[in-house]
Amino acid sequence: MNLLNKNISRRDFIKVATLALAATTLPLDVHANKSCTVQTRQGIYNGFVYKRGVQTWLGIPYAKPPVGTLRWHAPEPLEPSNKTFNANKFGYSAIQDIDETETTSLLKQSEDCLTLNIWTRGTAKNLPVMVFIPGGGFVGGGSADPIYNGAKLAASHEVVIVTINYRLNVFGFMNFASIDSTFEDTGYLGIKDQIAALTWVKENISSFGGDPDNVTIFGESAGSISTMLLTVTPAAHGLFGKAIAESGHLSFCNEPQASAEIADKFMAICGCKKMSELMAKPAAELEQLYEKLCQENIFLADVGFFPTCDGKFLPALPFKALQDGAGKGVKLLTGTTAEEYLYWGQYFDNIFKHMRIFHSRLNAVLYSNESWKLEEVYASWQQNRADIIDEDERYFEFANQLDWRVGQELCAEFQSAFDDVYFYLFSQKASVNDLGSCHAIELPFVFGNPDKHMEPHPSQKLIKQVQAAWTSFATIGNPNNDLIPQWTPYTVNDRETMEINSKAWTCHKDLNVDNLTQLRRVYEENLFG
Repeated sequence: MNLLNKNISRRDFIKVATLALAATTLPLDVHANKSCTVQTRQGIYNGFVYKRGVQTWLGIPYAKPPVGTLRWHAPEPLEPSNKTFNANKFGYSAIQDIDETETTSLLKQSEDCLTLNIWTRGTAKNLPVMVFIPGGGFVGGGSADPIYNGAKLAASHEVVIVTINYRLNVFGFMNFASIDSTFEDTGYLGIKDQIAALTWVKENISSFGGDPDNVTIFGESAGSISTMLLTVTPAAHGLFGKAIAESGHLSFCNEPQASAEIADKFMAICGCKKMSELMAKPAAELEQLYEKLCQENIFLADVGFFPTCDGKFLPALPFKALQDGAGKGVKLLTGTTAEEYLYWGQYFDNIFKHMRIFHSRLNAVLYSNESWKLEEVYASWQQNRADIIDEDERYFEFANQLDWRVGQELCAEFQSAFDDVYFYLFSQKASVNDLGSCHAIELPFVFGNPDKHMEPHPSQKLIKQVQAAWTSFATIGNPNNDLIPQWTPYTVNDRETMEINSKAWTCHKDLNVDNLTQLRRVYEENLFG
């Protein structure tokens, strides 16, 4: 996620970084010593066997390339084919601005980005399937990021790991509906891409050893928001039965009027009045114009490209839809990190002061409601928080609670009325850059891959525990296993929360009940209609 806009241009970033990353991101086929071939309805895929016997297929198309006349239209299914495809390297990254913390942005980009990757070990059949949706604020990121490499997770557990790409920013989440009604779904094309990928998995994953009737979707940040939206979206029903949502809930959405205004600004910058004029522009020019749009509208890249909830495809009030049972039949494992906003300390010397200054421009709960005053909400909340002496740190905790944890716990509460829910607080601290228990800190432990920005040396013990819990949930809908203490399901009566770190896993009752009680009204009075 791009939060707290840096205004970094692709042309300003050192080209050497691209070459260096490519050298570390795409070496899998170099070490491959065997090939593996799978035939599906859409073609024959030649993959390779990586270390520890992990069969790997990279860059498999799951829909027709959304280029030419298919730009800004829903993904179209592939035609049946007998052609052979060499699945030995990642597909193109979705078009996005270059950002050194979103490593896939440093790789080759294209509109032709609708691909997925598969990892599995051995030749077993009917294995549980885990489909990962990458984060990046709906403006950046992608499945070729080394932290999302599924080889280690697949090597250690009997699961099939799938990671996907989807369209981003102006190509996947720009609402052109009011400009031309034939483009009415442009505000959530990236979500439709995700459903197309899940449909491909449903139809083809058995050829790779997976069970199409035992699919879990999981994602972090924008991937978590997507996971929660898919849970309440009718078009996604039946494509998965379990969901793992890591730090991202249902307030991170746009109303149609707000996203239409952004589209109007983009059209003005492009000098276009009709979609036909925009369709004629090359992708590279559109990306440059997107950069200009973000540079002229501060924080737009942070909040402007959330999916548009129009009430036609996505529920107009997704929190209310979840509360009313739209996700019935989906088991949920969800939670947040303890200090989400510290992630953006990578960009500022004093993130605490910056949050106090800019929070009103970033808060997704109150973003479109001018009748609520954020300072008044804070003034009421802080009366019970004398335990935090420093004023800036106190406000920082308020922002973390309001924007992240309370919303995630409300998702847990609502879904627990219909199916099993397990809730967590990830309190492991990053070992570098003073990032604390920041946003995304759980990812090195979920995939078992180091990350130089957050955790270059993740605890092997914690990796084993997290992977055992996540894969157990994907297998049977319950994260309990021999490596962790009893994880009790979340209910409205006891609100059991598993605190996770390398020192201990501890299940707490009513861990955050005071914050939830005090701040839930902000959600209920703004996001429930």
